[in-house]
Amino acid sequence: MSSCKLCQSSDISILKAKDSFTYKGQEIEFEVEYSVCNSCQREFIESQQIQKNDATILSAKKCADGLLSSEEIQAIRKNLGITQEIASKVFGGGENAFSKYESGKVAQSAAMDRLLRLAKEFPSVFHWLMAFSGCTVKLKDSSAVYDDCRSIAANQEHYKIS
Repeated sequence: MSSCKLCQSSDISILKAKDSFTYKGQEIEFEVEYSVCNSCQREFIESQQIQKNDATILSAKKCADGLLSSEEIQAIRKNLGITQEIASKVFGGGENAFSKYESGKVAQSAAMDRLLRLAKEFPSVFHWLMAFSGCTVKLKDSSAVYDDCRSIAANQEHYKIS
């Protein structure tokens, strides 16, 4: 728990308030979290609250833009059975892209959003992306390995990452 930098009291309350902003001509409401010292009534925002508030604002913007939420991105990745590291290799976006997408620190591009939706809806697209990115893919319960895009696209069976 933190203490007040003004009076050093540790009697701190966490409060929430409604706020709003205009984004692309649309009024967006969101909830912001902040702290109040119960001894001296000083209001302040802790660094973790700033991060949480930033993620809330980013989430509202993503929703207004019709992009997948951080939770939806994480669910897609997990349903594909891949780690954040492999997802970054397969879909692009940089070494830590999926960590940032899923934690709400960064919004994915519209192109990344569409690519994730495609991979979710069409497993053959995901398999092709895996092969194209150089990830080795094996058929379940088989020793056959397909390292090129044509083999992946031609075979409609289920795959697993090796």
